[in-house]
Amino acid sequence: MEEWRLLNLDALPPIDTQVVYDAVAQARSKNLVPDTLILCYPESPLVCIGYHQELEKEIDYPFCQSQGIPVVRRILGGGAVYLDRGQLFYQIIVHRKNPKIPSTISEFFRRLLEAPTKTYQDLGIPAQYKPINDIEVNGRKISGNGAGTLDNIVNIMTGNVIIDFDFEMMVRILKVPSEKFRDKVAKSLEERMTTIKRELGHDVPRERIKQLLIKNYEETLDIKLRKGELTDWEKETMEELRKKYRSKEWLYLAFLRHPDLARKVKISSTASVAESAYKAPGGLIRVTLRIDENRIREIMFSGDFWMYPEEKLTELEKRLTGVLTDIDKISRIVQTFYKEEKIETPGVTPEDFITVISQALE
Repeated sequence: MEEWRLLNLDALPPIDTQVVYDAVAQARSKNLVPDTLILCYPESPLVCIGYHQELEKEIDYPFCQSQGIPVVRRILGGGAVYLDRGQLFYQIIVHRKNPKIPSTISEFFRRLLEAPTKTYQDLGIPAQYKPINDIEVNGRKISGNGAGTLDNIVNIMTGNVIIDFDFEMMVRILKVPSEKFRDKVAKSLEERMTTIKRELGHDVPRERIKQLLIKNYEETLDIKLRKGELTDWEKETMEELRKKYRSKEWLYLAFLRHPDLARKVKISSTASVAESAYKAPGGLIRVTLRIDENRIREIMFSGDFWMYPEEKLTELEKRLTGVLTDIDKISRIVQTFYKEEKIETPGVTPEDFITVISQALE
């Protein structure tokens, strides 16, 4: 039977909950370690933003600072989320050549979410997998999951079993236009999300959940999980990654990539800056453009969508830079990009990117 490594890490410093799977994925891509399942949770709260998100458009950063809550950008897409000890994280790092793992992201989610779905069911909660990347109970989300690739060699999936959740704090950390709007967000969140405690009326010991997750991953993937430890190489890599994750350059990734666009700075008397947002089924897409003499001189995408591989978004920006503001030409470039780079964006199509650009041009 195929053996995977189990890293049962328990409570970690907030930043390490995101750093650890980055380091393990790098080790796996170099064939230094086997395929791995990590179980962990943060010893204190953090706010985690998606790879493509603009920090100050998504969260109330001054509030997070005032509360001493660290903000961490992850290497995976998706939206901003508040994380604390009420959640148990499962993080899977697996080589893309492993025959047990589907080649498409949508099937990858379906396959790897069988175990957490079964874990909820074993606890007496009628959970069901909801494509593309959720687990639901009677229409309410009870697990959030994200995935990505590293060097086109390793697949990564992260997710959480939600034991309890601080709805009030989740709503408070978000950037919203008004308190009235915040109240609407709070009501919507309460209606769309649930927890183990809410469904059962009591907490479940974390160790019980771990045991079930381990058993169910072994059964659904037909593997043996053998307890292991982080290697010295992984620990050293984590030390270096902590510096990166704490840096201004990483936290303000989109802002520093396009500083003038992020600030909406007027570049010259002939140039205009336009912005638009479009909500696709798989997430929000934002675009900011600098247009001069009917050409896109600079373009920045952001949002809470997923793109595989994540880093290819900058390639799309490069391809569109200098292009005439002709939507047919823009459409051909986006379609070609998807085909040549073998891009996957679950719930988001090339047409969605074309739509948001078109809205900005209008």
